[in-house]
Amino acid sequence: MEGNDFLGEETSNFVQRYEKMLRNRSKDYFEPDAIEMIAEHYLQQEKYKKAEAAIAFGQEIYPQHVGFWVKLAEVYLHTDRYDMALSELEKAVIYEPCNAEIYLLKAEVLLGIDEPENAKACFEKAIQFTDEPIDCLFEIGFIYQDHDLFNEAINYFKEVISKDADNEQAYYETANCLDLLYRFEEAIQLLNQLIDIDPYNATAWYNLGVMYTKLNLFKEAIDAFDYCLVIDETYTVAKFNKANALVEMENFDEAILTYQEVIKEEGEDGITLCNLAGCYERKGEYEQSRALYKKASFVNPNLAEAWFGIGLTLFKDGKGKDALQFFKRAVLLETDNIEYLMVLAECEYSLNFKEEAIGTFEKITELDPSFVEAWIDWSYILFKDEDFLTAETLLKTALSYNPSAYACYYRLALVLYKAGKNKEALLNFEKALQLNFEEHEHIFELNPELGLLPEFVQMVDAYRPKNI
Repeated sequence: MEGNDFLGEETSNFVQRYEKMLRNRSKDYFEPDAIEMIAEHYLQQEKYKKAEAAIAFGQEIYPQHVGFWVKLAEVYLHTDRYDMALSELEKAVIYEPCNAEIYLLKAEVLLGIDEPENAKACFEKAIQFTDEPIDCLFEIGFIYQDHDLFNEAINYFKEVISKDADNEQAYYETANCLDLLYRFEEAIQLLNQLIDIDPYNATAWYNLGVMYTKLNLFKEAIDAFDYCLVIDETYTVAKFNKANALVEMENFDEAILTYQEVIKEEGEDGITLCNLAGCYERKGEYEQSRALYKKASFVNPNLAEAWFGIGLTLFKDGKGKDALQFFKRAVLLETDNIEYLMVLAECEYSLNFKEEAIGTFEKITELDPSFVEAWIDWSYILFKDEDFLTAETLLKTALSYNPSAYACYYRLALVLYKAGKNKEALLNFEKALQLNFEEHEHIFELNPELGLLPEFVQMVDAYRPKNI
């Protein structure tokens, strides 16, 4: 039996005996360490009231036991009672001034009350008094990670590397923090350092591929995933990510073969089936794509992507009425998915369900007022219905959220012109030209009449770049 297994069994026995004592309303004898283990058991299960009660039981028997003060501070920390946690730790440190655990816990409390400098001083004391410097550095890094202080965490994980250049976990934790800070190039350099130390480290190659993917360096990512798979052909997640990178490079045929290998090795799951279906969809093979999306929906009925995919292939096949129910099913599963809502609105409008389409656009703009495309498409419905006043109000609302949205200025200029407000239309047209000159051609295509008006033509010539 492994040591951890024995410890788990021992703790379980203590907990059972303690809970039996509570049920019987009796008083049993427990060593202080046993009571600490019982409290820790409840802490791990996030049963903080039970942990606090176990500590209170222990303190009745051993009122000066330092371990109970430390455990109680943990309870207070997890329940955001920071002042009370500090009070317990201040008592504990008087009796055990060289206890690294106390300083680590105190530092975590200080981070909770936004005292980073004092926390750092406690961390340094923990390092000073610890018998396990590497473990202590890791613990500090993890605490900083838990508080989203990734730059600080990096410093301690890098210190582990400086003391133990072969410590694989330190490289991964540092790379993870760099990833969360979007410092992908630095993460790549770090992973390459690990690969230089251990060229046959499949996990390092896999993580390197992931970092390249985040920089849109898909060829480099595929090479890294291939190295990973040469080292360990069972590393299926590398194969899956390789297929994703192949899709980004529009190499759909090879991506299809790679996804099929993943399915052969791992079995059918909804996500892989959807990704495979997406390849066929982008090749224009809608029937094959739809069959795979349907299979994905059977494997995982709660996967919105599968239902959306079925609808999309039907919509692209010109079967909008059939597609509508699948789009609605996808939106029910992911109510705030802007992409799904946009396609649903497009489908509704194509079927002449204008009120429903407007309702969908309204929901999109409530979810994300900065999403210009939704405002533009919504205003187009009003424009086609010659409801220029409402379209004007709508576009001005859009611009209140997106003051630099040139497309809204162009559309507003068109709407104002149609409403007979030529002067105001010209002012908005000028603003649009200032923001994006090239886009004016699209407005002239949408309404050729505008491109024949002298004042608009003169305005275009005035803002036309000299090299055009």
